[in-house]
Amino acid sequence: MLIEVVCYTIEDVFRARKAGAHRVELCSDPGAGGTTPNYGFIKQSTKFDDIDTMVMIRPRGGDFLYNNEEISQMEEDIMMSAQLGARGVVFGVLDEYSSFNTLAMSRLVQLAKSLELEVTCHRAFDVVRDPFEALQVLIDLGVDRLLTSGQQKTAVEGIPLLRELLEQAQGRITIMPGGGIRPENAAEFIKLGLKEIHTGSRTKVPSRMQPRSSDVKMGSGDAQEYHMFVDVEAVKSILDTVRGVKSC
Repeated sequence: MLIEVVCYTIEDVFRARKAGAHRVELCSDPGAGGTTPNYGFIKQSTKFDDIDTMVMIRPRGGDFLYNNEEISQMEEDIMMSAQLGARGVVFGVLDEYSSFNTLAMSRLVQLAKSLELEVTCHRAFDVVRDPFEALQVLIDLGVDRLLTSGQQKTAVEGIPLLRELLEQAQGRITIMPGGGIRPENAAEFIKLGLKEIHTGSRTKVPSRMQPRSSDVKMGSGDAQEYHMFVDVEAVKSILDTVRGVKSC
């Protein structure tokens, strides 16, 4: 089973590699659920040949209803990702009726494929009106992979729908669960016969700067005193769980 890890910084990428992950998804702005990362981050990450790099293509947080200018921006970011050596891109575009915008999706998928990039549809899928119709749209468009929590807050809660999506997919698209996947529940997804899982396991790491008393805050909460980074031990534990279940 392939393990993909969400990364918001180059430190996250180092940690994902140390843990033994197979692929990273590069994002910015975790508070928005992930947006397109910057040029330098993508360039640094794609230098590593021991781990694949997927790039989030999402121009802003909020909903997934984009105007023409935002679609054009997404095209530019897809081209940039290809030029920098990414393995693939991650995106999803909906219409005002909470279905996939097939014209925009086709436009972006065709561009990515012309640049020899893999395409993952992200969790925009988790807010579509009809998941079975939406899955067929993705299959027809030639999307390689669907990241989904089964339209629930967590992928564990979404297992019933994940099972139905796997049945419908019949190997024509990879179903990759994501959303709250941790060492204690990873085995549940392996038993479904899934080939890939997506985790955002993170841990709080103290800043190495010498502490000092100050009322000046850059950002919210304790952002200057701590960093949130990929949890190496949690990712390792998920990998150990995968190996353990497969060996049984």
